Amino acid sequence: MAVNSMKPRHEYNSADQSPDPMDRLIIDSLAKIDGVALGISLGVLFGLIVFAATNILIFKGGDIVGPNLALLGQYFVGYDVTFSGSLVGLGYGLLFGFVLGWLIAGLRNFVVSFYLCSLKVRRSMSAVSDYIDNP
Repeated sequence: MAVNSMKPRHEYNSADQSPDPMDRLIIDSLAKIDGVALGISLGVLFGLIVFAATNILIFKGGDIVGPNLALLGQYFVGYDVTFSGSLVGLGYGLLFGFVLGWLIAGLRNFVVSFYLCSLKVRRSMSAVSDYIDNP
């Protein structure tokens, strides 16, 4: 006999019971977001944006190259509108994007968990209230 033979709600197949499509939509929309995955994807995106923007301005050339983009040097120590600066910007973009993605996922998961807990408390209080009103 299996120790843990119960399946979680989301693992039922159509032979056991077919969940309502609306229930499936709600379960899928409230699933947790992986913070590391979102952090890596945003980090790569931000890093590549800074790297590409810097190198496009370098290849474009001119007397003064990218004065607006050079302001990133105020936030990213070591960043400059050069090829080596674009590598520094790539690193900072990876780091900043990862931290931002991880925080967004963590905050979203916390808010969803808090919301689901409040729904459970409301549902149990409603059940108690119904029992008290109609014993």
